[in-house]
Amino acid sequence: MSAEPLLPRRAFERADLPALRHLVAAGATRAGLDGTANGAFVQAALEIATNAVVHGGGHGTIELRVVGQELRCEVRDGGPGMPDRADTADTADGRGLRLAEALTERLDVSGGPGLRGTTVTLRVRVPESLN
Repeated sequence: MSAEPLLPRRAFERADLPALRHLVAAGATRAGLDGTANGAFVQAALEIATNAVVHGGGHGTIELRVVGQELRCEVRDGGPGMPDRADTADTADGRGLRLAEALTERLDVSGGPGLRGTTVTLRVRVPESLN
């Protein structure tokens, strides 16, 4: 990612999730998201951070940046890698990912079965007046 981070890469674990919600909300506000757009982005980011804790080894890192006209939230974990998304489409394990995808404009996942760690990047457009 490029550009100055709104939330520099930060390690987190389960106990940090409530504070992480506030940090992501503050960063999204600085990026120009407000109201429903802010709430949806924050919820999506927390769903992915929670997945990192539950499925990715109990901890992860998060970073928030504006790149071009997008607000990006990158969450990384050190877990065993995600199963194929098709394998989780109709299971409880895939709900957080599906919700995050529905709440953002784009969701990218890297790291699959047998790979160490997963990176999920959420993206939404920011108001042009702030670019």
